[in-house]
Amino acid sequence: MSTLTGESLVLTQAEVAALLRIPETTLQDLARRGHGSIPRAWKVGRAWRWLASDVDAFIASRGERQAP
Repeated sequence: MSTLTGESLVLTQAEVAALLRIPETTLQDLARRGHGSIPRAWKVGRAWRWLASDVDAFIASRGERQAP
């Protein structure tokens, strides 16, 4: 279930996996390794969370890495 913190919508692992069309276990493994092929994630307790704006930007860029 997504949550709103401040002004940002936060997505769960299940929601991001569904948007990116990859298995949750793959997403969790990539997040754990800090892999650049997915949007940046934060660990909150035992769960991974993503900012919806980061996921939207990632989808819009079609997974291409953006210059910092």
